[in-house]
Amino acid sequence: MLVILFGWGGWRAYRGWEERQQLRHATALLNDGKLNAAALSARRALQLNPNSTAAMRIMAQLAERTRERAALDWRRKVVELEPRSIADAIALSNCALQFGDIRTAEKGLMGIGESGRKIAEFHAAAGRLAKARKNPVEAKAEFDQARRLAPNEDAYELEYALACLEQPSRGERDEGVRILEKLRHSPTQRAAATRSLFVDGMAHHHDPAELRDLARDLQSYPEAVFSDRLLYLDVLRQLRDAQYARYLTEIEKEAASKPAELGALLSWMNTSQLSLIAIDFARSLAPDVLKKWPVPWALAEAQAKIGDWADLEKLTATANWGQSDFLRRAYLARAFRGENNAASATREWTAATKSAGAQSQSLLLLTRVIYDWGWKNEGIDLLWQLSKYPDVQFDALHTLYFHYSQTRDTQGLYRVLSRLNEIDPGDLKVQNNLAQISLLLHVDRDRALKRATDLYRKEPANPAYVSTYAFALYEKGDVNGALTAMQKLSDDQLRDPSLAAYYTVFLAASGDKQKAREYLEQGKQANLLPEEKALVERSEATLQ
Repeated sequence: MLVILFGWGGWRAYRGWEERQQLRHATALLNDGKLNAAALSARRALQLNPNSTAAMRIMAQLAERTRERAALDWRRKVVELEPRSIADAIALSNCALQFGDIRTAEKGLMGIGESGRKIAEFHAAAGRLAKARKNPVEAKAEFDQARRLAPNEDAYELEYALACLEQPSRGERDEGVRILEKLRHSPTQRAAATRSLFVDGMAHHHDPAELRDLARDLQSYPEAVFSDRLLYLDVLRQLRDAQYARYLTEIEKEAASKPAELGALLSWMNTSQLSLIAIDFARSLAPDVLKKWPVPWALAEAQAKIGDWADLEKLTATANWGQSDFLRRAYLARAFRGENNAASATREWTAATKSAGAQSQSLLLLTRVIYDWGWKNEGIDLLWQLSKYPDVQFDALHTLYFHYSQTRDTQGLYRVLSRLNEIDPGDLKVQNNLAQISLLLHVDRDRALKRATDLYRKEPANPAYVSTYAFALYEKGDVNGALTAMQKLSDDQLRDPSLAAYYTVFLAASGDKQKAREYLEQGKQANLLPEEKALVERSEATLQ
């Protein structure tokens, strides 16, 4: 019995020792960027101990780096095994936001107790959540709290500064710029701060010479990436700087033997209307380099840009693009369509969408590619497909909402809002818009009335909710009730074009023609849907 006990104990001790060794090895490999080897060590640790949360955390980090949704599953498992771990709950929230899962991010933070809400990491995570929910004011407040709790953490200073740039007031924006300028002296944040200043300067049309200086400094940092060098190259090109040709030659030589950088350079040429130069430059390179990903993709885009359908077909007809075969078939479809070969184009496009549909990120990439081609109908179909994937559904649906708003497609807006309401039933803005659109289309009117009433009771001072509630009363035939609700708003609010249009309709229906005429012209300035426009036009006819 003693021999058995010692043998069993020794075996367990050895397995524990090996697990710790594998974890240390995986961590070192992860830090060195050797992801495949790190994954092997972490999986071996999990074989030795299926409940090893340390190994699960490494697997989550690996998946996050490669943008694989499995990261979320690993984070959930860790939280299930260690429900009191504040750090893991915060990590789950941050991971969920990386994949667009706002509800999981919220749930992760809500499970943290009062003591955990007093640390900087919690407020930083809450700030990222607020940013994802398009609430810049709350995001700024949370990042401010994080940096106050951890004054030596430059990363929180950076996030706070970026939140300041999103605020409407000049003073807040100036504060963000001032902090970013200070962070340019930080060894860990200088690249991100300089990059942010450049992007902000571009957005606000700053002095080109100032932007050139920022780009020059950025590409000179040892930690700068190749895209930073391309940024500087682009500024030189736009300014027609004398250094442009020399710097372009320098970058071409640097990228010639590195497929990732070569693909990025060729893609930059495509976006800079230099596709002919890209193709000519590619002819000077070794054939084996041109076959390595992502160079074939960049060359295909160059040929599509200049409309060389014969060469594009030749490049994509029999090539092997591996996991990106859906892109190859899409470009082949593009070539066939350019050659007016409709049957072959349809066949290849169907195959491309079927292949891309296996992963949301592939489908998203395909959507972005064809958007640049002007394939609007196909793009809309892909966005609806993307709305089924949790990690990208919000972005897809908001893009669809913008599209249907621009095209004044009320039925499309109703479809998008219904889907958004299913995904996040707690979003009051979506509820309000859905109620309004439902009333305009005379669809599910009873539920729309209930939604409008509930929202009005929750926030009786919200002009949008008041307007929808008043419209619901109007649709019921209660014109006086609609006017009573609207008259609780200030005159400035009533003269907002979108509200003035509805107020005109209610006033005209009540017989108050003189007052209706006061708001009619302002109501006409609103970007009205066809059904809203018809309402205003009918009301205008009664005022003649």
